[in-house]
Amino acid sequence: MKKNVGTADRYIRVLIGVAFLINIFILKPGAIGTIILLALGLALLYSAYSGYCWIYDLLKISTCKKSKDAE
Repeated sequence: MKKNVGTADRYIRVLIGVAFLINIFILKPGAIGTIILLALGLALLYSAYSGYCWIYDLLKISTCKKSKDAE
């Protein structure tokens, strides 16, 4: 799988994903809110882990640094 999420973007995604998961315990949002926060948190953590974001792929965005070999 190709990577289109750079290092700084990955750190931000991890922080926001963890924040969503922590908010489940802090806010106690109910069943629907818990499912939404869980889905968002896990999606962000997965995209940070894999380095791939399908939305970036649709918009033709990449935050990865270009290597000198690619030139």
